[in-house]
Amino acid sequence: MSRLATSAPTTPLGDRILALARGSSPLVDETLRRYGDRTLSDYLATIAASRAPSLQDREDLWETVEAEATASCGPEAAAEVVADLRADPIVPTSNHFGIDTAAESVQGTLLFSLRPGRTRRSRTALVLGFGSISMNNDFSYPMGLLLYDPSQGRLEHLPQRLPIFPGRVKQRAVCAVEPFDEQMVQRAQARLRRMAEDGDVTPFCARAAGEILEEVFAAPATLGLPSYRRQAAAVNGELWRRIFSDRSHAGELVQLQIEPICAALLRRDLGDERSLLHRLFFVDEVRERLLAELDGGRACWRRADLEHRLGEPAPGAARGCGTVFFWGLSDSGRRIPLALEARGSGLVLAGTSDGGQAWETEWSAEGILADLEAGRLLPSLFTCFTVLAFARGLSCVGGYYQAEYLPAMKAGIVEALSVAAEHREAAELVAQAPSSICLAALQWLVRELDDGSVVPAGPIELAGMGGLGRSELAAVESVSVREAYLVALTELFDQLVSGADLPDGWVSRLALENGERRRKRLRAVVTRPPHQSSSRKRIGVPT
Repeated sequence: MSRLATSAPTTPLGDRILALARGSSPLVDETLRRYGDRTLSDYLATIAASRAPSLQDREDLWETVEAEATASCGPEAAAEVVADLRADPIVPTSNHFGIDTAAESVQGTLLFSLRPGRTRRSRTALVLGFGSISMNNDFSYPMGLLLYDPSQGRLEHLPQRLPIFPGRVKQRAVCAVEPFDEQMVQRAQARLRRMAEDGDVTPFCARAAGEILEEVFAAPATLGLPSYRRQAAAVNGELWRRIFSDRSHAGELVQLQIEPICAALLRRDLGDERSLLHRLFFVDEVRERLLAELDGGRACWRRADLEHRLGEPAPGAARGCGTVFFWGLSDSGRRIPLALEARGSGLVLAGTSDGGQAWETEWSAEGILADLEAGRLLPSLFTCFTVLAFARGLSCVGGYYQAEYLPAMKAGIVEALSVAAEHREAAELVAQAPSSICLAALQWLVRELDDGSVVPAGPIELAGMGGLGRSELAAVESVSVREAYLVALTELFDQLVSGADLPDGWVSRLALENGERRRKRLRAVVTRPPHQSSSRKRIGVPT
């Protein structure tokens, strides 16, 4: 169990919490060591696409992204997205697909879009998200809305959750869920009213979230979309526009699910003996070395646990065992962990659902592609990143988990390819692929509460405060990386540090401390012009 280091009573709580985060995460420690006192703008300047040569050509990637984006947001935005990618082949990949009201991911996307030194000025912001997560995912909560508001005046349970979907779908994969309907939105509206009456949300939050439910979720255009996948992309796009005070400056958020893009590319790769995926999947000595190298790795697979699950399936047994190359999807839309098993003279992908349903498919290019087309298979994180980052050299910007597992995946692939001389040139190119680009736990936009404390602001709160103007966006040039960490840790500390022994009420104490730190800094900068609208004075960024 982690404990706060013994220190003088006057040591700021934030310093002690940062010390715990640094001790738990080498990446946090390295980032703070190098950039802690630098501005966010300085740090963002380090987030850049790799110019190393890629193993495979990228034209099929651009074509696939354009086709997916055209279906989601039309040909004009799709053409802009591809033009951006050609000029700057880098994209955030740590976000989950689905309704996104998390301060961490939305602010991260905004920071990514504000990077200095880009080769062209874009009118779109592309994000690739994984739709294989469960609807009740702890971090992103695609079931509904995250509300950054004090419950009964307390901050210990930040953010609060407001579900849109019924509980029966919470274990289903996001990509397998039907669209929400008018009755679901009405139930969420009624629940929000009860929360306001009980004091679980402030009048500000009730108004801000109520407007989003009425004007975005209940809009006929949203309810008329044919899938949750399309609804989520549309809702997130409208929320993105609303976080800017001048929507002409907002551009368009283009959020695409990553698995269909990779499935389309697999149709080409699996039939091409020169492709990276074909070598990893179907060259026996390469595959066996890869399976051994990445056994037990984060976001990969645990072969012993998978084999045990095949023999004795049990509800919840999927947690922690990973999957080999693909997830199966049960009839109810839940993920099924899969293992490669010998059957006669060949191999099969086999698994068992939580309910005991056996799942099996032939391990061949034809079998895989047929099940992808039928919606029975989903590419895993490993397979998606292999197709995008390692085969085609797309720079993938992740969080701290991705910055840990992606280099390990790359090392495993390089080692597997090194078993035979004919693959070593491919190994050398894969070794040059970017894998450690990280943009996480940096929350620079806050909401100031009446007691002077500050809390992270998600898109609902930013829209409710009137949106961001040029001066708020320019704050990346004055807010430090350290300060952005301290704001984020009021929400994200438990994800970075497990089992920490913190004092009661530490979230409220840190939020107050962050507020005082911010006010001291603001006193040193120019204040807002007198004619500035007072409706925006509560957005917690410097002018």
